[in-house]
Amino acid sequence: MSLSMSDGKVFMINTVSRIGYGIMVIAIPYYIPSHLAALVGVVLSAYPIAEALVSIPVGLMANRFKANYLVSIGVLVMSVSAVLFTVSNNWVTLTILHGVMGVAAALMTVPLLTLVAYRRIKLGLGYGGFFSTYFAGYIIGIGVSGLMQRLISNSVEAARVSMIIAAVTFLITLPIALMLKGERNAKAPSRPRLRRSALTLFPLWLGIMIMLGIAFTLPTGLTTHLNISGAYVALIYVSAALVLALGMMMFGALVDRIGAVRTIIIGLIGLVLIIGIAYLAVSGEISISSAIIPLAPSVLLASALVPSIYAYIGYRIEEGSEGLIMGVYNVPTAVGIAIGNLLGGFSVSHLGLGLTVTSAALVLALSMLLTALLWVIQDARSHINQPT
Repeated sequence: MSLSMSDGKVFMINTVSRIGYGIMVIAIPYYIPSHLAALVGVVLSAYPIAEALVSIPVGLMANRFKANYLVSIGVLVMSVSAVLFTVSNNWVTLTILHGVMGVAAALMTVPLLTLVAYRRIKLGLGYGGFFSTYFAGYIIGIGVSGLMQRLISNSVEAARVSMIIAAVTFLITLPIALMLKGERNAKAPSRPRLRRSALTLFPLWLGIMIMLGIAFTLPTGLTTHLNISGAYVALIYVSAALVLALGMMMFGALVDRIGAVRTIIIGLIGLVLIIGIAYLAVSGEISISSAIIPLAPSVLLASALVPSIYAYIGYRIEEGSEGLIMGVYNVPTAVGIAIGNLLGGFSVSHLGLGLTVTSAALVLALSMLLTALLWVIQDARSHINQPT
């Protein structure tokens, strides 16, 4: 089965909206006055916290209402909030607005993930395409916002222009969002249920998102402690994001051929290699330039994790519960990154790069251990429930 017209609409909305997100990520910190720089983290954290709080309720709505209603509302709220961001630099107002954006993000993301789950077959390809466009959009958005900072000398004015561009970018997706279809199957159970087998990978997904949040905090430490230029660090991160985007599509197709579990193992091998290479680099055992050569294939292998985890989940969702499960898994996506930001920010500034990478390794080890434990419990229960 190839990608359908419905998939194309989902991927297009995902790409364009992530361009808007990427623009905002760079622009928002410039709105905080320099004497209140410590509050940047507060403003930024409002978005993932709000998204996490409403993801499950939105997931429940995703199985009861058409996706075009929810996504279109999310698009409009995001656009209006982005415009309002340009008229104030009061950190309380900005925090509230960014929290509203988090709610809008859930209204857009959870229904789109649910539409992919409705495929029921070739979920690896579906989620590979979804998260590939996710990363590609971010890359473009960050590039656009960075370009504004170079073209406009006043950073605040550059940020204001960027937010207007972001608002227009979100609005571009509105006609496509209105054409989306997808609502709960009339024959599905009236009350969505959580299957234990669909929750087995919850700790692993949370751990991966925490590690991603930690990774977002490393650029400052690399430029400060290892005396690497910001442009070089940005190039490394953009290159890694490109490899992830390409790898997710490739491994998404592989999931449908060899299965989700085997592909997850491939991704975990890549993630372990990344941590090991990163530790050698930040501890001075190898140079950053030398680390790039083995990091590239390791990042490619690690890209297998996202589509394979979501495919594994998708195949185990009971019909009529797709939105609920997608909402449940969107919670660790938001919370994990926020926790990782806090953990990484503290570790980089107080413990150093070596211990920061070590903390990421411990997070991975703990999440794998908890996932393995849930897997064993689930396997034991399935054997007990089998008729003799």
